[in-house]
Parts: sequence; structure tokens; C-alpha cells
Amino acid sequence: MPEWPRDPKSQPNEVKDVRTEVWAKASKVKGLPQAPASCAALAKPAVVKPAPTDLSVVLLEKDTTKRNAMLFAIETAKPEVALTIRAMRAELAPIECADAITDPALSAASVQGVAGQMTVGLSLASKLSRTAANAPAMKDASDKEKVKRFIQGPLRQWMVEQASAIDALSAPASELTGLARGVVAVEAGMADLRLVDRIRSSPTPSSWDKELKAVYEAALDEALEPRKVRGRDAALVGLADFAAAGVVHDARIDRARGLLSKLYGGRRIDALDALLLPASEPDQVAGIPESVLLLVSADPAKREPFAQLLARAFPVEAPSKSARARLEMGRRYWRRVDFVEAAHAVSKDASPEARLVLAVSLALAKGPNGPKEMMSAPSPQALGLTDTRALDALVIEAPTVAGMAAYDAAHIRSLSPPEGDPAGPYLADVAARFRKAAALLEDPAQRKRAEERAADAEAASKAAGDGKPPAVPASPQ
Repeated sequence: MPEWPRDPKSQPNEVKDVRTEVWAKASKVKGLPQAPASCAALAKPAVVKPAPTDLSVVLLEKDTTKRNAMLFAIETAKPEVALTIRAMRAELAPIECADAITDPALSAASVQGVAGQMTVGLSLASKLSRTAANAPAMKDASDKEKVKRFIQGPLRQWMVEQASAIDALSAPASELTGLARGVVAVEAGMADLRLVDRIRSSPTPSSWDKELKAVYEAALDEALEPRKVRGRDAALVGLADFAAAGVVHDARIDRARGLLSKLYGGRRIDALDALLLPASEPDQVAGIPESVLLLVSADPAKREPFAQLLARAFPVEAPSKSARARLEMGRRYWRRVDFVEAAHAVSKDASPEARLVLAVSLALAKGPNGPKEMMSAPSPQALGLTDTRALDALVIEAPTVAGMAAYDAAHIRSLSPPEGDPAGPYLADVAARFRKAAALLEDPAQRKRAEERAADAEAASKAAGDGKPPAVPASPQ
């Protein structure tokens, strides 16, 4: 059982006040698209009387417009929690509309506490989400000179303008901490990666042959690489802040991971999504984002108005559920501490399902520590994801989870093939493991997936034996 790393036992730091001067300057940057017209209804919602008294019921409302109106009623009726409720409204709104809600509350010289920081962060993130979205288009790409003028004219102007806007809106994040910084960093990273994607998709003359087009695209990729790396690193900083805050499920995380995987297909941050695990229990308050609950101040005196909500949202969890939650965090963020904590939380549970969680956690705890280490490793082999002994034991000892254990062992090992002569036999072993998993799995969809993965690994093994560079067998994303 690994003894390190474990969760720190330090108390949360005091959240500092944030000056709004830098935010105000950044908000006036040139090239920033306006919020959609649909956001106006969220900024000025219909009046709801009387104001609801149970915040948890309001937060569980699925209709965005109704929920926003009820929250606005609480915000108006209770000035002592107004900023927190406004931050909740912005957090629950479509990201492109968040600043329509936050900005009227940012007229003071500074804002206080978690809610104040998140109000600034969500405003910046909202604006960033609208950058680099719609590049100028060119219909006729048959004329080389027209394409050249388009690239050097409207497209270049748009790129410079959007890059400047992203830079300006990202800068105030240095004043923020925790999740507030994370929401800005994630959107800034996605904006940079979006910009790269839009430029890479720019037209080339249809008269170019394949060789000339390949040379141009290679030169373009080289020129865009610094922006791509900057976007990746910003997104990873944001993901680290989300992880440190304990957020597991969030649409921003999903979008960031999806874009990173698209632009860094050879080292997919979402590779662990393909693992097979037992079904997990639903959350106590399903539908309330974790990030909304984190807007409540840690100060006991300020938590009282939210006592009913917090009591429902944070019940005492069984160790096995805690272990599964930590494993889910590890799958998303690749943090070693999550795998180690999951292993310790489930270590005394002898059920087959718990043993599978333990075995997967032990295998992944020996791999890279964090998404940046995973994505920047010099080779797949350097990931070190080859110790699957605990999973291999389950294939023999636990029939009810044997198929999933065999599949997970094969999948984890497929992410870290060696280079050179050992690649062929290694990938052949991965293929055999997937074949065994297919024979053990009862679910038809899972069995089909295992057979497809086996075929991919066999093809990769054959290619490695023919002297071609070893390929990581494709994972079904």
C-alpha cells in the first residue's frame, strides 16, 4: 500500500480581497464579442414573490430561467448573502452569460471573500469564453492570391485582436486564488487552444498539391506551437485548481479535457475514461454543482444562512463511496494523491467491487503525477503504467469483476508501450489481455469494445514487428 502522497492537513488559507481596477481595464479590451441577447433575461429576471426559503430546492430546479429568478428573489430579500447568491446565479448560468450577471456587482473598488473572487473570476471567464469563437470565413479558396490576401488581411487582423483580448482578460487571474483562478485559467487555456484550432482550419488554395499543403501546414503548426503550449499549460493550471477544490463533475472540465485531447491526440488526458468500473451511487444532492456549494464561505459565522443546504449536500460518506469519488478525481486529473487516498479508503473492504477500485488505484498510483507530467513525458514508456499485479490477481480470484479487471489491466498497460524490439511482444500481450477480457465480460457492448481493442493492439504489435514505430493502441473515446 503506497504511503505517499496523502492529503495535506493544513487549514484553508484566508481568501484575500480583490481590487476591481485591473478587471475593469481588462473588460474594455478591443475585440471582445458582446454577450448574446438571450443573456438579458438572466441579468434582469422576472420578480418572484415571496422569496423562496429553501435554497437547496431552488438549486435543484432544472429550468435555468426559473432557477435564476428564484435566486434573484433570495438575493434581493437577504442583503447579507446577496453577493454569494449572485455568484451562484452566475455559476449556474451559461458561461457566455455569466458576466451579464456579475458585472453590476463589481462597481466597488474591491470585492471580498470566496464569492467576491468568484464574481470577478466568472466575469473574466465569461468574456474569455466568447473570444476566438468565430473566425472570418472565405468562400472561394481557388485563387491563390485571394487566399494570400485573406490570410494576411482579415484573418491575421482577427488573430492578433483575439490574441490580445485573451492576454488582457487572462492577466487579472494573478490576483485570484483557488477555484476563482481556476475558472479563468481553464477558459483562457481553451481560448488559446480554440484560436490555434481556428487558424489551423484556415483555407489553403485548392490548386496546391499535397506536398505544398503539407509544407505549409507544418510551418503553420510550428508558428502556432507557442500559443498551443500556452493554452495547454493554462488549462492544466485551471484543472489543478479545480482538483484542489475537490470538484469532480463540471462541464468546464469536460470541455477543457476534450479540447486538450483533440489537439494532443497522442497523449490523451481523457485516456482513463475508458476504464471499466462498477456503477457508483448517485450523489445525495444530485444536480447541484460542487462549485456552487464551494461558494459558501468557510467562516462559520457566514455559513449559518446556508446550514440547511450544507447539511443535505455534505452527509457523512461511507469509505467505499469516498474511495470511488477519489478514484473518479484521479481519472479526470491524473493526480497521484487521489489514487493513493482511494486505495487507503477502500483497503479494508473485501467486496469484489471494492477490490477492483483498490487494484485500479494501485496500478495508477505508480504512474505520472498530474496531467502535465502525463502530457509532457518524453515517451509513453516513461509513464510507467505497467504494474497491474493487483488487477491480474482479481482476474483469477474474483469472478464477478474478472472481466473488468482484465480489461482495465490491458487498457492501463496499453497506455505505456516500450520502444524498439520489446514493443511487438508487449503489444501482443496487451492484445491477449483484451481477448481474455472479452471472454469474461457479460455486457455485450463491453465485450465488443474489448474485441475491438484486441484487434487494435494486434495491429500495433504487427506494425512494431515490421520495424515501424510502436503505436499506442487506440482507446474508444
